[in-house]
Amino acid sequence: MIGKEHLVKQFTLALVGTFIAAVGIRLIVVSGLGADAISTLVLGLMQHIPFRFGTLSLLFNAIVLVIIFFYDRRMIGIGSVINGFGVGICLNLIEAAGLLHTIPQVLEYPSILAGTIIFGIGTGIYLLANAGSAAYESLMIILQRVLKVSVKTARIILDGSFFLVGYLLGGTVGLGTIIVLVLMGPSLEFTLNHFPKLKLFRVRRVN
Repeated sequence: MIGKEHLVKQFTLALVGTFIAAVGIRLIVVSGLGADAISTLVLGLMQHIPFRFGTLSLLFNAIVLVIIFFYDRRMIGIGSVINGFGVGICLNLIEAAGLLHTIPQVLEYPSILAGTIIFGIGTGIYLLANAGSAAYESLMIILQRVLKVSVKTARIILDGSFFLVGYLLGGTVGLGTIIVLVLMGPSLEFTLNHFPKLKLFRVRRVN
């Protein structure tokens, strides 16, 4: 029974975190001020590869997850699949429901600020599920291990690298991009450090 409850909690946290992250991404995109790191890279790649945005995103996730599988397969789990495909599904559901299609200009900056924080919280929640992290977050964890830095620093370095490559490839980088770069790391680290203090988010033992 305990094992089953543990799996249900992992699955639920991964789903909830993925949905929250999707809401954050939608708020970032609808602001029109810039995008998150992966979206910036994908938009840049689209200038050179005749694939759709969703197709390139799926290819990115698949390639990275294969690499992670051979680097440390313990990082791959049901959460990897849920997040890899769930974000896109959740974004489609939000759009189909007619939510967050457009916002007034006066709300552009509040939207990207809130979206970045929500994106970080959602990402942290499904990482806390300990059910396998998604492709990008796996890269972040590996970078943290290799450089021996904090989660916040690893996220900023990784985001900065993707923003730069995306921009050089032709992706759009604006003031909102900087906001995402600066706030995403701290939001994620806050979630990973403080949410496990609540029993609801405690799947593994907190050191």
